[in-house]
Order: sequence, then C-alpha cells, then structure tokens
Amino acid sequence: MNTSSQRELRDVVVGFGVVIAIVAVVAGVFGPTWTSGDETIDVRAVFGRTDGLLVGNPVHAAGVKVGEVAGLDLVEQFRVQATLRIDASVELDADATAAIVTDGIFGGKLVRVDIGGADRIIGDGGRISYTEDAVVLDDLLGLIVSRAKSAREAGAKQ
Repeated sequence: MNTSSQRELRDVVVGFGVVIAIVAVVAGVFGPTWTSGDETIDVRAVFGRTDGLLVGNPVHAAGVKVGEVAGLDLVEQFRVQATLRIDASVELDADATAAIVTDGIFGGKLVRVDIGGADRIIGDGGRISYTEDAVVLDDLLGLIVSRAKSAREAGAKQ
C-alpha cells in the first residue's frame, strides 16, 4: 500500500469513528430512557385542575427531577388523576404532598412532590392524598386587577 491510500483509509476510519461518536451522543441526550420496571413506581395523585400539565412533564422532589407524569385521566366529579412514575429510591411517606407548579415565571408545568414525614411509605400503585391544583396565570392576573380596582374605588370614595 502506498502512502496516499493509507492516508485515505485512515481518514475513512477516523470519519466513521467520529460519526459513530456523534450518533451515540445524540442518542444518549435525546433518546428514550432505558429503565426496568424495578427502578420506578407509579403513584397516583388527584387534582381539581391540571391546566398546562402534560404527560411527560417532570416530577421534582427538593428541586431534583425524580420522575415524570406517566398519565392523566379524567375521573369522578371532573377531577384529574395523574399517574406519576417516580424513581423507586424516592420513598414517599403517607403524608406526602403533590403540587402542580410552573417551572420559573413562564416555564412549563411540573409536579412538585414534598416527601412528608409519616411512618408509612406509599408503595407502587399508591396514592398521594394531599394535592394542590395548578395556578392559572390568567386567573391570578384577574384577581390582581380586580383587587386593584377595588382599592382604587375605595380610595376615590374617601
């Protein structure tokens, strides 16, 4: 083999290696998470409003992602049952709470779980009894505007 064909072969091998490395990095970042059924548990939480919460949104405990929303189902009295798929190493006590919050000021919705402090642990298929519904920004702004109008009217009467 002459020098130019060795160089071309080396370039092809290096190029092929770079392409494989890029594909592996992209698959690792954007690909599905591979977990076995033993590593997660499904816990249910029932909310009155879940405005903006979607399947796949994160579940956080103490600011750390510990799971994701696996399902949303309409149940009795027009309430929404969220199925939360949580890392099995996170032990939720029987008095744990779940709240739907916004990630930052204008971010997406997530479920914030507070672990609790009871003696009993919620197992796979269990239910978080204490929940807090989503706050809708439009409702909050409407409340602020109505209170401002009331305060202005009360000040004008004096």
